[in-house]
Amino acid sequence: MSRRHQAIHAALKTLAASKATRWLPADPKSSGLVLTLHEVKPGLPAAFAPNAGLVIAPDFLDALLRLLKRADRRILPLGEMVANQIAGRASPNDVAITLDDGFRNNLEEALPVFQRHQAPFTAFICAGFCDRSAAPWWVALERMIAVHSEFGLKGEGSGLMPTSTTEEKYAAFAAWRHALLFELDGLRHREVMARLYEAHEFDERALTEELVLDWDGVRRLAEDPLATIGAHTMTHPALARLPADGALAEIRESADRIEQETGRRPDLLAYPYGFAGAVGGREAELAAQAGMTAAFLTRPGTLRPSSDPRFLPRVSVNGYYQDVDLQEVLLAPGLWRIAEPLLEAKNALRRGRDVPSTR
Repeated sequence: MSRRHQAIHAALKTLAASKATRWLPADPKSSGLVLTLHEVKPGLPAAFAPNAGLVIAPDFLDALLRLLKRADRRILPLGEMVANQIAGRASPNDVAITLDDGFRNNLEEALPVFQRHQAPFTAFICAGFCDRSAAPWWVALERMIAVHSEFGLKGEGSGLMPTSTTEEKYAAFAAWRHALLFELDGLRHREVMARLYEAHEFDERALTEELVLDWDGVRRLAEDPLATIGAHTMTHPALARLPADGALAEIRESADRIEQETGRRPDLLAYPYGFAGAVGGREAELAAQAGMTAAFLTRPGTLRPSSDPRFLPRVSVNGYYQDVDLQEVLLAPGLWRIAEPLLEAKNALRRGRDVPSTR
C-alpha cells in the first residue's frame, strides 16, 4: 500500500472510530452515489501487487451489499438513476454499482453475489478486450515486472530499470505507469507497449484471454435481468490524448460492437481512467455525439441536481479499504459534502499547473 493510501486508510479509520456517520452533516442536495469496481476475486494479493486497489473479494462485495441494505440505501439500475437525475426526482439514498473493463470474474465471481442480493449493476465493457485486439496493459505491466530482474526499454519511457527486489519492482511499475499514462498519446502508448511485450517475451493476447470476457461471456452477463452493459471504448485510451476523430471513433465503435454482439446499443459510457488529464469538456461533447445519455468519470463525489450527465462522478470501492466500517464512512453523503470542495480546489490547482490527477 502506498503512503497516500496509508494516509487515507488511517483517516478513514479515525472517522469510523469517531462514529462519523452520526455527526457528519446531512446533504440534501445529493442525488445519490455511483460506486465503481473493477475485479472481484478471492485470494490475498502477492507481495508485489501494484494493482491491488482495483481488486476486491467476493465476500467483501457481499458485505458491502449487506451494508447498503442496513443503511436503507436503494440500489438502482444505473440507467434508472440517470433518468431520475435528469428528471429531478433523485434521492440522496440512491446508489448504483458499476464494474469497469469486463473482467471474467465479473461474471464468475461478482454476478452470483449480485444475484443473491437481487442488486442491479452495470458492466462497462472495453470492446477491444473482448475482440482480443487490445489488452489490460496495467495488468500486463505488473506481470512482466513480477518475473524479471530488469525491466523497460533503453531510451524510451522510464528507461531500463532494475527489478530484482520488491521495492525495485514497485518503483519500476510507478515510473512506467506514469510514463505510459501521462507522457504518451494513445498511438505512442500502444507502440511502446508492443515493444515492451516483444522485449520481455510477453503474450498479451493470452493474458486478455485469461482475464477478460469474450463475447459469449458478455452475452451471458447481458442475459441476466440485473445486468446492464455499458461502453468503455475500444482500446481503453486516455481519450484527451487522441485527436477528436480518433476519440469519437473509440466511443462510437465500442457501442457498435456491443450492439452487434448483444443486440442492444449502450447509451452509458465510462471514460477510461476518468481523471482530469484523460478526459475533459471535449470528450463530454464527443460522448453526446456518439449517442451517450450519460458518461462517468473516476472523480469521486455524489451526484447533484446540477451535475452534467456527461461528466458524472463515481466513488471507487478500493481494494485497500476492504473494511465495512471504512466503507460506511465513504458512503456517507455528508462526507462528500465536506470533501468535494476540497477535491475541486485540489483539481483546480493541478489544472493550473497543467498536471493531471492520478487514477
